[in-house]
Amino acid sequence: MTDDRDSTVRREERKQRTRERLLDAARKLFSEHGYDTTTIDDIAVAAHVSRGTFFNYFDGKDAVLAALHQVHMTKLPGIVDDLLARPITTAERITSLFDDVVEAAVTLEKYFRATTRELDRDLATPTLSAARTERFIVQFQRILEAGIPRGEVRQDYPLRFLAQMVTAVYVSTIRFWRQETVSDMREEFDRAAAFITESVAVQRPSGP
Repeated sequence: MTDDRDSTVRREERKQRTRERLLDAARKLFSEHGYDTTTIDDIAVAAHVSRGTFFNYFDGKDAVLAALHQVHMTKLPGIVDDLLARPITTAERITSLFDDVVEAAVTLEKYFRATTRELDRDLATPTLSAARTERFIVQFQRILEAGIPRGEVRQDYPLRFLAQMVTAVYVSTIRFWRQETVSDMREEFDRAAAFITESVAVQRPSGP
């Protein structure tokens, strides 16, 4: 019984390693050549597996892309944890998340264009879109909630509504960049971050 269990564990570990090799190969190829010019055969060769083995793990190239996108989404709570642990303001935390997007787009443009393609696919799949959008909302809400005791976040609107608005600007700005309607990405994201941080901040009286 123990040998059978050990054998099963080893088999699952081998399968996991193979899947990771495929994802690593795709990540590298998408970064170097882009999504459209990378083929399934390219990924299989780079991962040192057969084409048939590739299809044991993924239905196609789109499935690989979805898995890579999921990896990044899974990391988001940890990124927010790190921001919440730092002694910085709510505005600085939000700006940091926007800055991370710019950094990824500048240093790994082809790969970032590939993985953010999933945001466009969301528009055609409402159920998928709802789940992914909810993840962004939950994480932005955590950031905003931490700012309330410090008097940094307005409370005349529901917290979730504010998180939804932050998410909407965040995702839409990425989409505008993907559509190549943004001439200066860094300027655009800086502007978007400034707009959001001003919008969620406690509104101070403007006059005497």
